[in-house]
Amino acid sequence: MVAAIKQLFRDHTYQLVYTEYPGHATLLAAEAAQSGVDVVVAVGGDGTMNETASGLVGTQTALGLLPRGSGNGFARSMGVPLQKQQALQTILKCRTTSVDVGIINDGYFFGVAGVGLDAEIAHAFQNFGKRGPLPYYYVGLRAFKQYGFDSIKIVTDDHTEILNPLLITVANTQQYGNGAIIAPQADFTDGLLDVCIVERFSLSTVVPNLRQLFTGKITKSPYYRSFKTKAITILQEDGKERFHVDGEPRTGGQKLQISVRPKALRVCLGKIKSELY
Repeated sequence: MVAAIKQLFRDHTYQLVYTEYPGHATLLAAEAAQSGVDVVVAVGGDGTMNETASGLVGTQTALGLLPRGSGNGFARSMGVPLQKQQALQTILKCRTTSVDVGIINDGYFFGVAGVGLDAEIAHAFQNFGKRGPLPYYYVGLRAFKQYGFDSIKIVTDDHTEILNPLLITVANTQQYGNGAIIAPQADFTDGLLDVCIVERFSLSTVVPNLRQLFTGKITKSPYYRSFKTKAITILQEDGKERFHVDGEPRTGGQKLQISVRPKALRVCLGKIKSELY
């Protein structure tokens, strides 16, 4: 990886910097932005992306992505190739746009955040010891069988509801990662977040629902609904505190206050299908 970077960027000014502790990428990115750096590149998965992007919100410094994680949901949503050389070319050309940023309590999310089954999977997957799609599916199925369908209250300006869903995902971009598209209708430049609710369904319907998730047709599932909003409060009524931010497990989420900051992050785009961007 380092050799490829040095080869391609040999005629450009750049610096390789390594993180040393959790949160270090945010600090390094913020320092780079303050010094007038044009692009800061996150090398890793969605967790590394989140840390790096958090230091660039509200600045003119663009986020570049060299996806090396297990899911790479945000990079996929930005059209960044997963292949190393192609991703480096995307950074070198850096066709930028400004995208919305999600705010969740005292932090940011850039792709998706949520509670319920996907949060439980994020916590279980972190401790599983193996990465990749197959271990993720195994962990997910096990979590599904054990999930308790806890009571969750959602509050917006014009709507309050108490439900016992499989999951609630608040999406800025379309997917979790690995091609799992939870919000095919999401637009990361519209100044709105998509609240995606998946209701309880039986184990016997897992396969068809997964198929719809990975083909971008989850909206056709009878267990799925969504709406757009600028802000939402999520209360885990049974005292649960687990949630996830860009696929990374978090605790302390019994009450989540979520909103959007429109077009607050500049990103180097790859090739994306929609002409909206």
